[in-house]
Amino acid sequence: MDIANYVGLFLLKNEYCFMPGIGSLQVEKRPSVYDKEAQKMTAPVYEVKYRQAGGSIDDSFANFIANNERISIAHAANHLKDFCARARMDLREGREVIIPGIGKFTGGANESIQFVTDPQLQIEGKPIPFFRNSPAVNQKKEEAISNIIERTNIREPKADEEIEYKAPSVNWGKIIALIVILLIVIGGIVYLFMYLNKDKTAEKQQQEAVQPAEASTGGEQRAGTAPVSPDTAANTASSPAPSASTDGSYKVVLQQYPTRDKAESRVAKLKSYGNNVELYAMDSTNYYVVMPVTATADTTRLIDSLRRQFNPGGKVFIVR
Repeated sequence: MDIANYVGLFLLKNEYCFMPGIGSLQVEKRPSVYDKEAQKMTAPVYEVKYRQAGGSIDDSFANFIANNERISIAHAANHLKDFCARARMDLREGREVIIPGIGKFTGGANESIQFVTDPQLQIEGKPIPFFRNSPAVNQKKEEAISNIIERTNIREPKADEEIEYKAPSVNWGKIIALIVILLIVIGGIVYLFMYLNKDKTAEKQQQEAVQPAEASTGGEQRAGTAPVSPDTAANTASSPAPSASTDGSYKVVLQQYPTRDKAESRVAKLKSYGNNVELYAMDSTNYYVVMPVTATADTTRLIDSLRRQFNPGGKVFIVR
């Protein structure tokens, strides 16, 4: 395994290479300069510098060797240590250690090491483009302002020439389009407001229609009968509401539906379970599922029991 070749390859690729016991090689760049004669920027020049003392110790060089030789990093690190040990021995004995294409190491007094760069080594970067003005632009800049003014033709109006001033025109198309868009936006806002307000009104009327009849209307009432609110009294007067039987029984609204189909489906389902329920249509949008019950003094307890069984979290109330 020729470690010396890998030293040159790794150095040119990473601009730095450390060899244990020998030192480090580093590519340093001299900045580019402007050549006045050629009127261009020369590319930066790279030089290989050697430092015997210190250096950054890592496994990057060993990893580079391992990837190229298809061996483990530990195996590559052992080959690198063996190469550096043989190189130091050769330098002590006065022999040179050549790094192909880069230069060579030579030994000196007191075990010092010098590095001589190969004279044919040229590491160059890309030249930096230098922009300059064309001769026409330079000539234009050097002209006097007076010459430019002299060549400029300024037309003056004649004494008998009529100059017509036109009134500014109005783009009615854009104005009409803006008005139409504004009307559409206003109409949409009004429609949205009316729609939301309609929903609130319908919800309020529905809440008032299904308000439980337990609310007191003032004064003592007969035991075993439920109190009647003004809204309930008005609704029962206008439509055939479930009425109390002659023995004082009454009916409890278990659930309310906006369509007859849903109410009938619920009634059929409850009847299939053996419950005695009926359908009562209050109007075209309110359908009640009611259950006849026997008169009792504790109506609150009865309503709570039916609510837990048939409509948890909903409204259950009494109608007469």
